[in-house]
Amino acid sequence: MSQSSDRLYNLLPVIYRQRDEAQGSPLKAVLQIISEQVNLVEDDISQLYENWFIETCEDWAVPYIADLIGYRTVHEAGDPGDITTPQEQQRNKILIPRREVANTIRYRQRKGTLALLELLANDVAGWPARVVEFYKLLGWTQHLNHLRPLQGRTVDLRRGDALDRLNSPFNEFAHTVDVRRIQSAYDQGKYNLPNIGVFVFRLKAYSVTRTPAYCLEEVGPHCYTFSVLGNDTPLYTHPQPEPDPFHIAAELNLPVPIRRRSLETDIKTNQREDFYGEGKSLQIWVGTPQISPPEMRPIPPERIIVADLSDWQYRSPQGKIAVDPVLGRMVFPMRQPPKAGVWVYYYYGFSADVGGGEYDRPLFQPIEHKIYRVGRQQPCATINAALTQWNTERQTSPQQGELRHAVIEIADSGVYTERLEIHLVVFQ
Repeated sequence: MSQSSDRLYNLLPVIYRQRDEAQGSPLKAVLQIISEQVNLVEDDISQLYENWFIETCEDWAVPYIADLIGYRTVHEAGDPGDITTPQEQQRNKILIPRREVANTIRYRQRKGTLALLELLANDVAGWPARVVEFYKLLGWTQHLNHLRPLQGRTVDLRRGDALDRLNSPFNEFAHTVDVRRIQSAYDQGKYNLPNIGVFVFRLKAYSVTRTPAYCLEEVGPHCYTFSVLGNDTPLYTHPQPEPDPFHIAAELNLPVPIRRRSLETDIKTNQREDFYGEGKSLQIWVGTPQISPPEMRPIPPERIIVADLSDWQYRSPQGKIAVDPVLGRMVFPMRQPPKAGVWVYYYYGFSADVGGGEYDRPLFQPIEHKIYRVGRQQPCATINAALTQWNTERQTSPQQGELRHAVIEIADSGVYTERLEIHLVVFQ
């Protein structure tokens, strides 16, 4: 940072400055010129130190740092140019972006760690991943001085939760040595000393907030599905951030389907509420019939039991609600069906941001328009109410151009069963 141009002049004794002022300050003018050059030299020396780091270096130094660490540009985009002309400098900023070079330095610093492979998979493909070292799952004789009782154990039929994760990225049972190559195009082998597997998860977890559950009347008034369409949908985990950069992703950190045993363990045994609860992966509300309109009352986790509802044959005990996360179903007690509605919050898996959903996406609206929001806590409770309000305002204030275009936005995940009558008018 440049200092004041009077820095050298202020170092002189007061007697010399007084005599210089009496003569018109010629010495001050000379020292100001010298101070400007001194500041330029000091700034250049300081910048030399800053140029050692990708975060603070000048733009011309980014290609040199990239070449030092072995960063390679995309060959099809062309080779970097000379840094002496402004046009080539701007071109180099595109071909060798500072962010990519900084990420490469971060990768080099973490070379040899499993978490780096997960980070690379996420940065390159945009998919979360879990890395597994297959040699840790080999069944071999352990050293007596370095016992690892939790590594590579044989199958225990009493551990149902571990059996569910067999042959999955979260497997923890021991395997015999597989001498087939892991990169074989015919028959791959996994479990060997040099092999490492990177499991990527293509589907994303999308939230559905407080939407009405669908009642299967043909089965019974106590049978519901999480999907408002009445179909079975697996419930997905809401991925939680990993505690540190070196942590290997677990089930809670990845968008994976919720298993029955994991949900049961979470609710009954650990009481950590990793899956069920406010802001977690799923939650259930029931309406209070004594209040009109019914208020949503959350179901506490101690009332939830996990069951297999494949054939709708399970009978839920009194005061309990059976939930099947694999099929996205729930069953209330036959003598205690909900009388004022059921609402759910859950996550489902899908591959991309397609169609409507609770995610940010660009909306192309007319230049002059007015938005009418429909929802439980919005100015308009129904779509017809929004249309009526638009027609009323358009007739009373026809000179407002924005009323020619109405945008009706459904601001929640509710269900609206209405008969709509929309008359289109073509403006000449």
